[in-house]
Amino acid sequence: MSEILAKIKTPEKPGMRQRLMEAARAEFSDKGIESATTRGIAERAGCNEVTIFRHFESKQNLLAAVVQETSEEFSSLCECRGEFSGDPRKDLERFAQVYNASLERCEGMARALVGDGHRRPTLCKELVGDVIEPFHRSIACYLDRLKTEGLVRQDLNSTAFAEVFTSSLFGGLLRRTSGLSDLDRDAWLRETVDIFVHGIEVAK
Repeated sequence: MSEILAKIKTPEKPGMRQRLMEAARAEFSDKGIESATTRGIAERAGCNEVTIFRHFESKQNLLAAVVQETSEEFSSLCECRGEFSGDPRKDLERFAQVYNASLERCEGMARALVGDGHRRPTLCKELVGDVIEPFHRSIACYLDRLKTEGLVRQDLNSTAFAEVFTSSLFGGLLRRTSGLSDLDRDAWLRETVDIFVHGIEVAK
């Protein structure tokens, strides 16, 4: 007991909370949510478990904090600002590159939550579902604009396109990083865009 109290009174290094967040993200990404331990997180952060409980009270609270931070980061990375060319191929390539770069940064947590999504549906929805909705809307609005200009099929369901398009890119990332695809990143993005562009072209 005296040893624990001594540890509690030991001054912490600056930025400890953020170090714990980064350590937790790595632990959850590597081991999955269920198998990750506070001991493992503490070892990665170079502190003791008491420090984790002082900052977050529980592993669940720490997980929620990491998901929130990852969600905010993913949302900021996944913005696609600026003017578009009006060329579906060029613009969808841009969407694909932005989305893929965001996925690569947050891949570990996305994998962890997808794997444990049935146990933590709310957290899974927050990171994998909610944060991507604005990106879906931006793709759908772009396509709706092209419909008014007669550049894509009038019967195109823009919202469904956005969801299927991003799902294909996410699936590609998982397949590549798991060694299940012969396509590298550039080939996957190029082929995905090509297939989807052909699917929305106006019939001639």
